[in-house]
Amino acid sequence: MTATKTTTKIKAATAKASPATDVEVVPPEADLPEGGAADDAATAPDGAIVPAGETTAISRWEAIACDIAIAEEAAATKRFDYRDDWDNKAARSYVHSLRLLKGKIERARKDAKAVHLERGRAVDEKAKLLEASVQGLIEPHETAIKAIEAEEQARIDAHRAVIDRITALVDAATAEGEAGIIDVDTRLAELAAIDTSALEEFAQAGLNRQAEAIEQLGLLRDKLEAQEAQRIELEALRAQAAAREDADRIARAVEADRLAREQEAERQRLEVQEQARKEREAAAAREAQALAQVEIARRAQEDAERLAREAAEREEARAKQEAEVAEQLRQAAVKAEEAKQQRRDSLEQALIDLLVTMGPADAARAITDGTLHPAVKVDWTLVD
Repeated sequence: MTATKTTTKIKAATAKASPATDVEVVPPEADLPEGGAADDAATAPDGAIVPAGETTAISRWEAIACDIAIAEEAAATKRFDYRDDWDNKAARSYVHSLRLLKGKIERARKDAKAVHLERGRAVDEKAKLLEASVQGLIEPHETAIKAIEAEEQARIDAHRAVIDRITALVDAATAEGEAGIIDVDTRLAELAAIDTSALEEFAQAGLNRQAEAIEQLGLLRDKLEAQEAQRIELEALRAQAAAREDADRIARAVEADRLAREQEAERQRLEVQEQARKEREAAAAREAQALAQVEIARRAQEDAERLAREAAEREEARAKQEAEVAEQLRQAAVKAEEAKQQRRDSLEQALIDLLVTMGPADAARAITDGTLHPAVKVDWTLVD
């Protein structure tokens, strides 16, 4: 390359990179490599003597400007498919080469300032313009690369959020006192609805966590069902105990009435006996007083005996009646127990017939709402 051609190309690159720069271009006598120096000095247009170091720095600026101009021309041909692994790698390599060019600007800036401090401001402004030019070449590719990275991170975060949701469903349900059968069924339904096959590389981890969660919730549901069954059984035992207590109370009342009647009968019998004794004594006294009164005494004796018989008959009738009443009460108690057992059997069969037509969730909801059967009510005071 001749000095004239080099000067023309450098001026064109300088004008393209920054039309407003005030750095003076000094045509070199021959091609200068990057970091090279002029022999002694170059003469500026105004006749001033330019130090060789400054000439070298200016030449390096022009060389960098030329490189930037070439890079800008080549930028139009740089098209990458950032989703393709090969093109993504090529784009990163291309950006790296531009960053190296950008690094040359910083090194040239430091050299120029070291050579000629009074021109530092102009050099800084020139460097900013040149860096902006290179940054303008970097940004389209860098933005696209960052967009791909952000998209990938969002995809990973979405998959992890699904796995975290699976974990949260189990953790919240297994917390002490935090879940009931309906809540567990709802969580099981939500777990079953999660499609882990859509988690891509996290699909196996999601499937494993989903299986563990379903197993844990299944065990929790079995535990809650066992507790509910125990509660129902306890209520049934309490109802049976109450029924037995009622029957015992009735039996005690019947026995107390029987004893009272027996005591009353004994009292009347003793009264009759006492009356008969008094009458016999009176008869004996009257017999001693006069034989004429013997017939009267005999009749009195007969009357006493008749009263005794009648009292005995009344007592026998009363005892028979009490026995009949006791038997009737016993039979009534037996019939009441049988009727209660029949109602219980009928209720159990009705509940079985009803429950086989319902799912566990519907059955549990109907029980808690009190709509399963009029006889099935939840005592909420016993629910923690």
